[in-house]
Amino acid sequence: MSGYSIKDLENITGIQAHTIRIWEKRYGFLNPERTDTNNRVYSGDDLKKLMFSTLLNNKGVKISKIANMSDAEINESVLRFSESGDLSIESHVENFKLIMMNMDEAKFEKLFSHLVLHLGFEETGIKIFVLLFRRLFFLRQANTITVALINFISSLYRQKMYVAIDGLPFPENPDAKLFVMFLPENEIIDMELIFCNYMTRKRGFRTLYLGTSCPREELTDIIKENPECYLFSVATLSKTDLTEYYVNVLSACNDNQKLLIGGSQNVTIRITDSRLTKFKEYTEFQDFLNQI
Repeated sequence: MSGYSIKDLENITGIQAHTIRIWEKRYGFLNPERTDTNNRVYSGDDLKKLMFSTLLNNKGVKISKIANMSDAEINESVLRFSESGDLSIESHVENFKLIMMNMDEAKFEKLFSHLVLHLGFEETGIKIFVLLFRRLFFLRQANTITVALINFISSLYRQKMYVAIDGLPFPENPDAKLFVMFLPENEIIDMELIFCNYMTRKRGFRTLYLGTSCPREELTDIIKENPECYLFSVATLSKTDLTEYYVNVLSACNDNQKLLIGGSQNVTIRITDSRLTKFKEYTEFQDFLNQI
């Protein structure tokens, strides 16, 4: 992107446009260019400075002090907080946004390793990355960030998940419950599905991973061949009504099979059926896996 509007900055950082204007007027914070129609246009450096400053402000550093700090001093202060572990979950999410904006793989590795060491792989995924990617996909739909930026950080996290899954022992119990994992037609963002595959495999269950955009017709034979399975799906970005799709999936199921749906858009699926369970948060899916 050639520049960011003040609305873009508000969407990405969560700082209201009104507050940004006050900071500019009162403290000389940021110095955007102006278009011929006098609209503010911010550079990538402006955005990064605001994101760093937001992290410090959330830790109690007053904006009046931040405005008098050099870019290097701001960066060093954020780094000290990061390395000390003295940052909230929200701040870590913002840190990964910064890593994405800078396309800084080395910092991704360092922060990711730090979080896994302190939280564990699963908790890092649930507390940070599910939240991060939901926000990034919202920003992409608003045309605030580019596909390239999302692809950069998605590919790094996807690699981590594949390595974590490969490191799990293959389920030895042939009678272990089988989860058929798939995304509905036109759903191509598989980050949450891969993560749920990891959570399921970690607990010793078998999984059959079918991936993205799975036609309902192609599920029918698999459903019939596995009469005791759970069907697990995720609805995150689809702009179409998925109710009919999942009604058709359930129509192929027997009374012993269950359809489980996660993802932020599962609230739009209007089905009343005792075989259907929707998870608002992945902590609920954790609990489900731990109890069966």
